[in-house]
Amino acid sequence: MQINAFMKDTPQLKKPYTFNQRVENLFKSYFANHENAKIECNEKEINIYLKDEKNLDSASLDLKKIAGLHQITFWDGYSQSEIVEVFNEKDAAKALKRFMKKLVKIINR
Repeated sequence: MQINAFMKDTPQLKKPYTFNQRVENLFKSYFANHENAKIECNEKEINIYLKDEKNLDSASLDLKKIAGLHQITFWDGYSQSEIVEVFNEKDAAKALKRFMKKLVKIINR
């Protein structure tokens, strides 16, 4: 494909990241050095968990998309569970970021 002078000056439209892509990028930034942290994504839910041979019920972070609602469940792997429900992706991303920071602290113990 040849590029003419007109095409050089035309701004290229970039597709915005999907919510799942933003979450995956956050995951990569927080857990780049942690091989035991895993993520699974699909249209309806996102699961982040720690693979720990010593703790079968290890820490996890789950997001479920339910009819315009984002339900986020955080489990620290021991005794604390938190559930947050938000109505938009911006607030869901904020909550996920907060819980990812907690997961990193758990890994670094």
